[in-house]
Amino acid sequence: MTYQQPPVPQWPSVPSGEQQPAQHWPAPSGEQQQPAQQHWPSAPSGQQPPVPQWPVTHPAGVQPPAAPPAAGQPAAGPRPVNYPPPVRVEIVPGTPYGLAVLGAPKTASGVAASALVAGVGSVLVSLVVWCFGLAGSQQGWGGLVAGAFAVLSILLGAAGVLLGWLGIRQIRLAAGNLTGRGVAIAGLVCGAVGLVLAAIGLITAIALSAG
Repeated sequence: MTYQQPPVPQWPSVPSGEQQPAQHWPAPSGEQQQPAQQHWPSAPSGQQPPVPQWPVTHPAGVQPPAAPPAAGQPAAGPRPVNYPPPVRVEIVPGTPYGLAVLGAPKTASGVAASALVAGVGSVLVSLVVWCFGLAGSQQGWGGLVAGAFAVLSILLGAAGVLLGWLGIRQIRLAAGNLTGRGVAIAGLVCGAVGLVLAAIGLITAIALSAG
């Protein structure tokens, strides 16, 4: 038996600038035909074909590098702190370095604020003493009710005077680290005024009720 060569296919002429399609020969009988090769589209002349981008994987436990900040955005990290000027600088012996001592921020005195609250409360309660003392002088109960409020006003006035004096002393000993000397003085004055008003109102209420 003689083997005959299969006829060669005749392809039409291809215009200039185009790629000629690949020729596929028929496979002999009894053999499995291989799949045709895939042909990617050719890039235009003068341009490089695109390179496929595959996702980048990182090993376990390794963090990917952070992307640089965009233009106009602050970089991540600790922000600088503006410290106040040091009060004094102590030179460390034997070294060219020094220890800067920063001043503590000033705070308001709580004792002075308490003195002002007690003093204002004493003045307000002393006004109530006068109101009840004058309103109940004709019925005879003015002295009793005014006396109850007078005790409260006197206690608040004494507390305002004492706390005001303690606040002034505390601020003086703090050497400028505490503020509120004016508040302490105002509390001391209000406490003294409330104490005097309450005492005079009580005496007046008793005298009017008895008369």
